[in-house]
Amino acid sequence: MRAAALATSLGLGVIPLREGPSRYDAVGALTVMREDHNAIVLGGNKVRKLEWLLGAAQTGGDVLTLGPAGGHHLLASAVYARRHGFRLHAVAWPQPHTPRAERHLRALHAHAEHIWPSPSRRAAVAVFARAWATIRVAAGYPPTAWGPGGSDPLGTLGWVQAGLEIAEAVAEGRLNRPPRVWVPSGSGGTAAGLWLGLALGGLVVELHAVDITGFGEPLIRAQALRARRMLANRGVAIPVLGPLTVVREASAYGVPTAPGEAAAAWAHGSGIEVDATYSGKALAHARTSGPGLFIATANGRPLDPLSASGLTTLPARLAGLLAPR
Repeated sequence: MRAAALATSLGLGVIPLREGPSRYDAVGALTVMREDHNAIVLGGNKVRKLEWLLGAAQTGGDVLTLGPAGGHHLLASAVYARRHGFRLHAVAWPQPHTPRAERHLRALHAHAEHIWPSPSRRAAVAVFARAWATIRVAAGYPPTAWGPGGSDPLGTLGWVQAGLEIAEAVAEGRLNRPPRVWVPSGSGGTAAGLWLGLALGGLVVELHAVDITGFGEPLIRAQALRARRMLANRGVAIPVLGPLTVVREASAYGVPTAPGEAAAAWAHGSGIEVDATYSGKALAHARTSGPGLFIATANGRPLDPLSASGLTTLPARLAGLLAPR
């Protein structure tokens, strides 16, 4: 199956947000899949998920999702939802303050219909339920709901498509066959979809997922199972999966580390955007492992234009979501 034909073969629609297949750049011993610049407005791994999630959402309707206040998922969801006529409601839970997280939250404030602060990740489920009910009453219909990270089975298909693209690039000689593929993992959908897509494309290689949030291998396998069932229900069988290795990152979510900062600086020297608190931590593991393919999942586009219409000072209810480290 060709990557470009995946949505058609499944009978599903997508909203194109990317400029086309990602390019591959050599950086030291690694080859880097450039997801950081894969779209004009805002890059990163969420774009592939949002193509599928927005494609299935009710046109012009309300969307509700949740995640860390300064994370990439809420921001990307709000930016692309607004550009395509949707109203994005975000349930946001606290995370450590960094300049990048604050820029994300400011841009989110400028694009979201409403931000619902949650006192903790655990409490976010109750806040999400209250937000859903409020939107349902106000709009007269239920909002489209997405899980954390956009790692619903539908969003995960965006990374099944990415795995197919990598397999095609190898088959066509545009990419040397990598001995291993490295990817950061948070909500698990990117790693799960990539795992399925590589197998579907016939490229059996080691997939190394660096667990940034602490949910570990069970979450990735659960996300893969959900997406695999969706594919099977639409007549697409996944062959035997390749080997999966989950590397646990010991540091807390949202907190920069010296290895992550060093990896981010190393990548920046080659024009690749890697944040020190997330993908930089994964790159720190990958760059010590020898040759391989690293998936650059951070946004590499400037955030200032997205924050231009936001407030210079965040309201207290939102500023409190970014806790001192």
